[in-house]
Amino acid sequence: MRREYDLQTDVLATVVATTPVTLKHVALLTAFATRTDFRDARYVTTRDTWSARPARLVTADGIEIASDYRAWVEQQLAEHGGNAEAVCTANRTKGYLLTEVQPVLHYFSHDRGGDQDNFVQLEVWEEQEFIARELFARQATDWGRPTIDDLRNGHPDSGFEERLERRDLGTPRYRLGRAIDMRVFTALVESLFSDRHRRDGDRLLRVTDTSTGSESVRSVREFTPGYDQHISRERRFFDDWTESSAGQSGERICTRWIFQTSDWTDPKAVRWISFVPGWGHNQKVAAVKDTHRLDAYGLFGRLNQFDRRIGMPFAWYFYGLHGNLVKDGHLERILEAAEQGLIVLPENNYRVLRRWRDLPYGF
Repeated sequence: MRREYDLQTDVLATVVATTPVTLKHVALLTAFATRTDFRDARYVTTRDTWSARPARLVTADGIEIASDYRAWVEQQLAEHGGNAEAVCTANRTKGYLLTEVQPVLHYFSHDRGGDQDNFVQLEVWEEQEFIARELFARQATDWGRPTIDDLRNGHPDSGFEERLERRDLGTPRYRLGRAIDMRVFTALVESLFSDRHRRDGDRLLRVTDTSTGSESVRSVREFTPGYDQHISRERRFFDDWTESSAGQSGERICTRWIFQTSDWTDPKAVRWISFVPGWGHNQKVAAVKDTHRLDAYGLFGRLNQFDRRIGMPFAWYFYGLHGNLVKDGHLERILEAAEQGLIVLPENNYRVLRRWRDLPYGF
């Protein structure tokens, strides 16, 4: 189902799929600039945390048996009454090789300027197909029986497959993952949050005064000062960036962070949409640690050193909202030190930090 923020088109998918993989994605960036509306797209970062997945089934001579391994498995299961062991027995002597695809995910952003959320995030998969092993052991083993899940995942005889030297098939290829209008996405996040927050605020609670025993009924909103001023953590992330030295210095959030989006509907037909930011730096950055021996001034110096490594001001605050390079305890110590006059923070950064302490959030 196409979502409100989806900008994928068949034309865009074709442009991506037909562009060769080159060093630093030069060809793809050129294609974006000359063949799409995303003329100012730039590379942000890469994530390579995915395992290889089954792709095709071929013979030792390279003849294709099935272009879609999982579809072949389902057909085989249907022919053998859903018996995974029978499928293995029927195919053990055929010498079939399983090809797999190793994916990595590249993030690009097309900044449209203005508000910090006014950009398009482009997610592009780079995939390399290869042969690593025979699918079935030549002989059945006594080490357990293959399950249907084992078969579907391409490991019916896990630990006993004939291992081969990895052989790449062809060259890597690009495939369009998603093109997300982050301004529309964030507006939708905030709209759903506001509706849900308003409904939650209307809930009534029965309260008993322990000293008098009298009872009263009050709404959640009445119990929570400033309840109607709350906004989503996603909106706050952009707003904090805009107000702080990060945004005021001219840094654009879409060149520094990527956004792992989520959009799903629960069994009660309630839609949940959100994102988790991920840092976009491509160099190794050491965590701020061993700070318990440091006084506030020493900690502040360590955080400013962290900013220099990242290459922008107030980076430590945003890294403190997500990940393990900066801890939220560091944020608390810095705010306390600023309020005690031990260190000096720019006023805009102090406001952001104080607002975070008054109503903490993170990812």
